[in-house]
Parts: sequence; C-alpha cells; structure tokens
Amino acid sequence: MVSNQIILVEEVLAKLCKTIYPLADLLARPLPEGVDPLKLEIYLTDEDFEFALDMTRDEYNALPTWKQVNLKKAKGLF
Repeated sequence: MVSNQIILVEEVLAKLCKTIYPLADLLARPLPEGVDPLKLEIYLTDEDFEFALDMTRDEYNALPTWKQVNLKKAKGLF
C-alpha cells in the first residue's frame, strides 16, 4: 500500500511540475493544474508559441508589457 501512495505522489508532482503544454490544453478551460493563467505563453513549445502569437519569443519579449498583454488577449491566451 505504501508503494501505491508513493507512485500517486510522484504522478501528482509530475503533473504540477510539467512546464510545457500543447496549445489546445492552454486554450481549453479549466486550465491544467499549476498553470499560471496570466502567463500562458511560457508553457508553449517554441513552435506553438510562434503559431499562436505570430512571432518568436525574442520578438515578443522585446515588446512593451502592454503590447504583450494586448497580443495575448487578441490571441485568446489571457
């Protein structure tokens, strides 16, 4: 019985520590556990990021914060 509990804790920890999600998972509600709804873009692969926001991470990070927020709202990532 103890081994089952350890596996369960490891599974929960793995889910909470997950750092990359498919775009579809981040556009769906409810969001996966542990995902910060204000920073959905950080959980995307580079490919999904460019697909969703039509720019690279470097281009996005160069934008002023207000433009980043407006872009995320327009693309449904906010």
